[in-house]
Amino acid sequence: MNWEKGIDKLYENIVNAIPEGFRTAVKPLLLDAAQKKCINRNSDYINEADIVTALLDITPGPFFSEAIRSCQELNINVERYTELKNIQDTYRISWDKIGEAFHPGNMHFAMYVTDRCNQNCLHCAANSKAYRQELPIEEWKYIVDNLEDSLREQGRHGVYTWFGGEPTCREDLREIIKYCGDKGYYQSIITNGVLFDDEYAKFCANNGMHHVFVSIDSADPQKSDMIRGIENSLEYAKKAVKTSIKYGLFTCCSTTVMKPNIYELAEIQELVESLNGQPYFRAIVKQKNAAINWEKVGLSTEEYKILYDFKYKKIIDKIRNGKAGELPVYDVFEMVPFMEEIQNDTELTVFEWGVGCQACKQLSGIDINGDIFACGYPSKAILGNALADRFSDVMKSVMFKNIKDKNLKGKCADCHHLSRCGGGCRIHAECETGDILESFSYCWHENDHDHPFEKKMVSN
Repeated sequence: MNWEKGIDKLYENIVNAIPEGFRTAVKPLLLDAAQKKCINRNSDYINEADIVTALLDITPGPFFSEAIRSCQELNINVERYTELKNIQDTYRISWDKIGEAFHPGNMHFAMYVTDRCNQNCLHCAANSKAYRQELPIEEWKYIVDNLEDSLREQGRHGVYTWFGGEPTCREDLREIIKYCGDKGYYQSIITNGVLFDDEYAKFCANNGMHHVFVSIDSADPQKSDMIRGIENSLEYAKKAVKTSIKYGLFTCCSTTVMKPNIYELAEIQELVESLNGQPYFRAIVKQKNAAINWEKVGLSTEEYKILYDFKYKKIIDKIRNGKAGELPVYDVFEMVPFMEEIQNDTELTVFEWGVGCQACKQLSGIDINGDIFACGYPSKAILGNALADRFSDVMKSVMFKNIKDKNLKGKCADCHHLSRCGGGCRIHAECETGDILESFSYCWHENDHDHPFEKKMVSN
C-alpha cells in the first residue's frame, strides 16, 4: 500500500501524539484500519481521510475526546472527518443489508465457463455458435484458488460469477459451485432462466451462492423473444426470479440496455420490482453478436445519455434528499461517462467506490481458456492467463495498472471527470479504436469548465 504525498508523515505525527503506553499497540491497528479504508475506495494510495476516519473508528469511547484534541493540534479538520465517518457508517449498514459480496474492495470476476447457450441473443458478447473447448472443472478450481489467494494477500476477496454462454448448460458446473461453497468463496451466477429450475436454485442456495443475476431485456414478451432468439424467454426469466427468491437468494435482474429497449427502462424496472427482484442496468458493448447486429442494437451518443439520465438523475436526487443510505451499493455503477459535479463529502462517499469504469479495480474476467480480461467483457488486451500466471503478479503489470489507474489517451486523458468516470467503458473503447486505453467514443461531455469541490479535493 502506498501513501498520498505527505500522508506518511501525518500518520507518524498522529501516532506520536498517542500516549506512549498505548502507542506500540495502536500504531499497527491504525495502519491496518487505514489500509482497509483505502481498499474500500478501490485505491492504492492512503489519504488523509483514510487515516483520520480510521483513527476515529479504532478509538474507544473514553479516549475519543483525546483523539479529537490531538487531531486539532495537528490542524486537521476534525469536524469534517467526524461527519465523514458517520456517512461511511451509514453506507456500511447499506452494504450489510445485501451481503458481504457487494462490499467495496471485493473484486468481481466474470467466469466464462462455456460458450454453449440455449438462446441466441442479438447482443451476445460471447462466441455465439462458435463453441470452444471448455476447461475441466479441476482447472477452474485452480483458477479460483489462484485469484482468491492473490486477493487475500491484499486483504480483499473475489466474487466469482459463473458466466457464458449460459453457464447452466454445463452439466458439471455444480461441482465448482459446491467447491466454492465449501471453501467459503463468494459466488454468483448469471442465467437466462431456461434451466434454472426449482432444484437448481435450491442446490445453489445450499452451496453458498451469494446472489443470482437473471437476464431480462424487455418487459414486452414479444420484444424479449426477438432480442433473445427463443419463444417464452420472458416467462423463463420471470420464473427464475421467483424461484431464486423462493430460496432466499439475493436476485438481480440484469438488463443490457440497447436500442430496442432504451425507451422502456422504466417499464423494465417496474416489472422487476413487481417480481421483488433488484433492477440492474448495464450498457451494451460492441462485441461479437452485438458488433454484427450493431445497427439494430447499438446505442448512439444521445441514447447513452438517456441511460445516464435514467440512472444518475434518480440517484443524485436521492442523495441530495438525504436518502443515500437507501441506495443499493451496486446501483451507482454504470459503464457510461459520469458527468455529475460532486458537491460534498456525502456525494463523494457514495460515488467514490464504484461509478464509471471499474476495469482492473472491481471487475475482471476469465475467459474459457483461462485468459485474464480487464473487466467482465472479453477483450483483445490479454493481461495474463490464470492457469499459468499468479494473479498477484498480473496485478503488478504495467498494463493492469494503466487500466486500473486510467492512464488514458485522447479526450479522456485531461478530463476533470476522469477520477470518477474512468473514461467510460474501456472494452467499448477498445472495440471502437483497437486500443483499450483510448477515449470512449460516445462521450457527450465538453471539458470547458471546472468543478470547484473536486478541484478542492485534489488541492487538499
